[in-house]
Amino acid sequence: MPRVISRRVLSADAADGVLNGPDGLLTPRSDIVLERAEGDGVFNAAEGPVDRYRRTVTVEPMGSNRVEITEQFDFRLAIPVWWVLFTIPVSRALRQGRDLPWWHPPDRFTARQARIVALLATLAVIAGFLGTLLGQTITFARDEFGESKSAAGFALSLIRLSILITVAVAALSDRKGRRRTLLYAATGAIMASAATSLVANLATLTAVQAISRGLSHAMALLIFVFALEEAPAGSRAFVASMLGLAAGLGSGIAVGSVPLADLGVTAWRLSFVIALAGLPLVLFAARRLPESQRFETARRQPRTRPPRQYRFRMVLLAVTSFAVLVFAAPASQLQNDFLRDERGFSATKITIFTLLTAWTAGPGMLIAGKLADLRGRRILASVGVSGGALFALWHFTLAGWPMWVLIAIGTFMTATTVPTLGVYRAELFGTIRRSESNGLLGMAGVAGSAAGLAAAGVMADAWGYGTAFTILIAGPILVAILVLMFYPETTRRSLEELNPEDA
Repeated sequence: MPRVISRRVLSADAADGVLNGPDGLLTPRSDIVLERAEGDGVFNAAEGPVDRYRRTVTVEPMGSNRVEITEQFDFRLAIPVWWVLFTIPVSRALRQGRDLPWWHPPDRFTARQARIVALLATLAVIAGFLGTLLGQTITFARDEFGESKSAAGFALSLIRLSILITVAVAALSDRKGRRRTLLYAATGAIMASAATSLVANLATLTAVQAISRGLSHAMALLIFVFALEEAPAGSRAFVASMLGLAAGLGSGIAVGSVPLADLGVTAWRLSFVIALAGLPLVLFAARRLPESQRFETARRQPRTRPPRQYRFRMVLLAVTSFAVLVFAAPASQLQNDFLRDERGFSATKITIFTLLTAWTAGPGMLIAGKLADLRGRRILASVGVSGGALFALWHFTLAGWPMWVLIAIGTFMTATTVPTLGVYRAELFGTIRRSESNGLLGMAGVAGSAAGLAAAGVMADAWGYGTAFTILIAGPILVAILVLMFYPETTRRSLEELNPEDA
């Protein structure tokens, strides 16, 4: 259990102010941890992201009217897996003062909230890995099977029909619970992904990946819904950014596995074998993850008709999903082909390019997550979705170092939409319809992805990548306008306030 000790030697008069002032050491703290006094100079945690916590303050005379004040913290964070990243920052914050540190979310987390978000972030790594694999390896699978670009594009379009699996699983979670449905989806997605390493042709790959992608998308959806149902009202965007970073880590692992494809024509299959490493993490989470409290409350209530605003919100977010992915899906899926065919990149150079330009997503999500919870979501979301698309378009028109810089900036701006635009998908629907609604929005996104991929493929062959994406950028621009005109500001409002049917 980590221990933090702070000592200071002061005059007796100065020590009295340090000990008994308004924020004196003998006053219970209210920052990362909300303390309660348990005795003379002893404090325990009434609330905070800790399983164990004890602060003791002792005063020892030193002679010459001076005393030594010792403040000692003993704590254990309620953050499974990720505690290694937070122990040192938390230790410094406890020792240095009583204000929330700059990196902390706007709200204090309970032990339950911290534990659930940490476990869901662990599962998000798996979801990010599984969701990225196919896009990174399809070009190498196409070579092994001797298929054309159009055949691979058609396979990707068919795989997007797996959204039907996602919708079914999401609807099931609104009836059977977030936890159990999530764990089954995660296990199935991993097994189907591993089975992809055994496929004999593109048709079999398409079928197996349809199952894996359908379940992994359901997994990502349920992680997001579950986490935002448990998050404090003023920190939902922050939690979304943490989940995005975790998923990005999984995506990075998938990208990092791409050089394995250079080992041989069939070596791309090794990336899918790595998916099996996720099974122990699923088991770890299964033993510690409780059910969503909001779901437990909602399941005891009769299922009612959707409220009046449901249809408007559904249409608004469906149009948003479609329009964003008309541009974003082909920009992502076709990038490796663009780099390989238009710029002559090898698998290793593609990996280097992706890693060196994608790292900006982390700061983008972190900064936007904090600002969205403090200042609001709408302006950040509008600027992020339009600006990110503009820089992504620009990078398709240039070569050399400008291409690298522009996509890095575009990635930063696009990443800001994860905690600003993405949170609306959970915030604008009641508990008994939240997962199913997100699944239906996924269908709109798939339609946008399919339309974008088909259009981009045809236009890129005829006119080049730059012209194709110049036309498709109309989608993100439309979304930027919709956000400013029709989206509500949800910052620091509870889910029950936003959805009165849950009150």
